[in-house]
Amino acid sequence: MAKKVRVGDPVMRHGSLVTYMVIAVDANKKTADLKNPKGDTIGLHRDVPWSELSVLDESQNALRVVKEATS
Repeated sequence: MAKKVRVGDPVMRHGSLVTYMVIAVDANKKTADLKNPKGDTIGLHRDVPWSELSVLDESQNALRVVKEATS
């Protein structure tokens, strides 16, 4: 099920363990542009369908931050 995403949402692509930030949304095409928050250009993805994304809630995002900091 495709859930609408918003700019600034932390998301994960299905099948990936990397968390991305939504940097642009096209509501007509139901796609989003994603960027790796660590800033590397390899982590830039354009026109990703909403159906491939899982929006993280605040608790999931906080857990991810803690795991990254302690790894």
